[in-house]
Amino acid sequence: MRASALVALLLLTTPVLARAEAPQEAPSIEPIELSARRSQGTAPVVIDVRTAEEYAQGHIPGAVNIPFDEVVSRISEIEAPHGVALYCMVGPRARKGEAALLDLGFSKVHHLEGGLAAWIAAGLPLDPAE
Repeated sequence: MRASALVALLLLTTPVLARAEAPQEAPSIEPIELSARRSQGTAPVVIDVRTAEEYAQGHIPGAVNIPFDEVVSRISEIEAPHGVALYCMVGPRARKGEAALLDLGFSKVHHLEGGLAAWIAAGLPLDPAE
């Protein structure tokens, strides 16, 4: 095979391989929708994946604090018939915890779109600093 043909073949197959290896991403839930589902009793359990210190500075009422790097080892602590919704301040740490759960086969995993910052911006209640 000539070098140019080999390069063309690599260029054609590389995007397919990259897509196949892309991490799974949990579907997003907007703060207003999560709040409404909580009122109806159909909401996922809310997990704050920030540090204990950040959580103590204020969090979504009723949120369980499990830092993102402990989510997999501690998920068995949570009874969540409607799944879980993870959040951090704006999203990156929550996405890491979600990806780990999805990789293990959990299907009812949600991402709070915009994180705690979006929850606050929507004017939703916040448990004050402890």
